Amino acid sequence: MLQRLLTICFATSAMALAALPVQAGTAVAAVMPAASPVERAMQCSDATDCPYFPELYDSDRAFRQAFLTELKKADIRRPSWVPNGVTTPLRPVDIDGSTRLLSSVCEPHNCGHYFLVLYDPANSAVTGLYTGRDKTGAVQTRYFGRPSIAEAALLKNN
Repeated sequence: MLQRLLTICFATSAMALAALPVQAGTAVAAVMPAASPVERAMQCSDATDCPYFPELYDSDRAFRQAFLTELKKADIRRPSWVPNGVTTPLRPVDIDGSTRLLSSVCEPHNCGHYFLVLYDPANSAVTGLYTGRDKTGAVQTRYFGRPSIAEAALLKNN
């Protein structure tokens, strides 16, 4: 009887140990860090799986700093709605053989006031196009971040 009980215990333990690598593999996969918004955007092929501007703005310090720095250089104040504005998904675009991420963000309920943004994650560089009203109420469109001719054309045509 004791021998039968020990056999059952050992068999049960062996089955539990055999299952352990599967459980450990599952646990390790759950602990692996998720891809960053930039990594996900660079692989994005369908708008349903692309991250959006606010996610990048909130999580990527290099992007946020480059964006704010270029706005300041162009004497454009960052409106308070930018971090939570209405946005398009970040999508990869090819410019002169280099992949950039393109997105737009506009003021809620006033999408005539918006930013088109190109981000070069390899160089933490931002260029873009701002459209809004100046102090007199006239519509203004201004580039920021010194876009190349190809970048300016892409921004203008989007």
